[in-house]
Amino acid sequence: MWNGIDRRVLYRVLMYVFGGVITLGSLIYSNYLAQQLAEKEQESVALYSEALELVGNNQGAEEAFTFIFDKLVKGFSTDIPKVQIGEDQKPIFSDFDYIQDWEPEQKAAFLEEKIQQFRQENKPIKIEFAEGRFNEVVYGESDLLKQLKWFPWIQMFVAGIFIAIVFIAYSTAKRNEQNRVWVGLAKETAHQLGTPVSSLMAWIELLKFKTEERPSEQELVLEMERDIKRLEIIADRFSKIGSKPELIEVKLGHILDHSAEYLTKRMSRSGKVTFKLNNQIPLDNTLKINPQLFDWVIENLLKNALDAISKEGTITIDAGERGDQYFIDITDTGKGIPKSNHKKVFEPGYTTKKRGWGLGLSLTKRIVENYHSGRIFVKQSEIGKGTTFRVMLNKG
Repeated sequence: MWNGIDRRVLYRVLMYVFGGVITLGSLIYSNYLAQQLAEKEQESVALYSEALELVGNNQGAEEAFTFIFDKLVKGFSTDIPKVQIGEDQKPIFSDFDYIQDWEPEQKAAFLEEKIQQFRQENKPIKIEFAEGRFNEVVYGESDLLKQLKWFPWIQMFVAGIFIAIVFIAYSTAKRNEQNRVWVGLAKETAHQLGTPVSSLMAWIELLKFKTEERPSEQELVLEMERDIKRLEIIADRFSKIGSKPELIEVKLGHILDHSAEYLTKRMSRSGKVTFKLNNQIPLDNTLKINPQLFDWVIENLLKNALDAISKEGTITIDAGERGDQYFIDITDTGKGIPKSNHKKVFEPGYTTKKRGWGLGLSLTKRIVENYHSGRIFVKQSEIGKGTTFRVMLNKG
């Protein structure tokens, strides 16, 4: 039945349904308990009021009723705040013993405020202490009832935290699984490239020997040798994915110059693309990076910029300092990126090209942030005018 459905998606849906059922069930049960307690408190106050009425109407049995009232009824309802109001609507008795030493005006204002509050919370209960003569008992909610009313919201909050933790755990597990796939793919690619590259290098040495007396052919062989060495570099880059790279002190300008020079020579375009490099970082300043991997970062960003330009345009590399960080901006005058895709462009598999796996910017982000503790993001982009990617790296 579930053959066409990803099991992870099914488990995720079941987890949310289970969490929702628990939350809803807990909410319904807690509200039921709160209602039961409210009814119980109402019965308690009604009993208290009835006892007052009996004491008032049966003066001959005053001692018996006083005993029942003091020992049973009053003790049963002490957790419910109450105020007894006389015919003149003035307080006769209250449970707020701690206000006895207050000033009369302060005490009166306090009780009036409580009476108004209790009238809003519960319907007052009348006491007929003589025929046709009535007092009232107004009452509020006990601390237990107040806590119980808050309990469902606390449960929902806890359930929300639980769902959030599970979601984060699921997302982290999914990312880790994706990372393992990409790392395995990268290392397998490096392994598969190793054998043919070694074989090609041997053939190049043979061709160099046979074309020693033909300079024009020798130049072609040397050009082929440079391309094969480039393949070696690519294989070396892929082999480093998933492993902690060695960081060394290098001059950032050399990396930028090398990448721009390589792409200027190798990337054939139907139109004209101009490269500009504005390096404002002092030449003596060095940066701790892995040259092979970081060269890949710049290369990927430049290739991405080239792909964004249809025929003619400009690619500019600006490098400089900003506080305790270096920045590298790569700007193209290409088609631009919609704002909604500024973060998506770094996701594995995202691509707008007909060919390609959509891994370039994803690997770039991984190299910058995971291996060099930096940041990469779309600084700005406008449809039809171009895009700027910014790389931030910490000094030292």
